[in-house]
Amino acid sequence: MRPGFIFVLLTVFFSGACTQKTKLADSSTKSLVPVVKDTIFKVEGMSCEHCEMSITKGVLELTGIDSVKANHLDSTAFVRFDSSQTTPDEIIAAIEKRGYTVVR
Repeated sequence: MRPGFIFVLLTVFFSGACTQKTKLADSSTKSLVPVVKDTIFKVEGMSCEHCEMSITKGVLELTGIDSVKANHLDSTAFVRFDSSQTTPDEIIAAIEKRGYTVVR
């Protein structure tokens, strides 16, 4: 065989292998993309700013929480979170662990 022909065969073989690895890497990274969700929880038992801080601190301890805004005046907690890392049930549990009740 001629050296030029072998070079072409090797180039085709390795370019196909590299393409396959790229496809595998692309398909595996899709699951790593955050799925950000915004949820408002109705929370009973808040009466002051300390209550807001307590809920905020408790929820921020969870993995995947982007932001928390508790409001005692309208009894709500707005939470932005990555649903691939935490669930609404885990957020509710964190709030209720602090002594408040989440209306479902």
